[in-house]
Amino acid sequence: MKNLVSLLGGLAAGALIGILFAPQEGEKTRAQIKTLLKEKMPNISKEQLEQLVDEVIEKITGKEN
Repeated sequence: MKNLVSLLGGLAAGALIGILFAPQEGEKTRAQIKTLLKEKMPNISKEQLEQLVDEVIEKITGKEN
């Protein structure tokens, strides 16, 4: 079970990194990240989702939104 959770976490992180470095507008990127996280974590609140998206972008790009 632990390996499955680790695998899913790794897949989600890889997908997020791929989305962040894809050449497209920031709003489209944020929308894709939100969609992906909402699918993987359906019980997350909108506020938590917004905060998580911002944190992911900051950690990967080193820039604040």
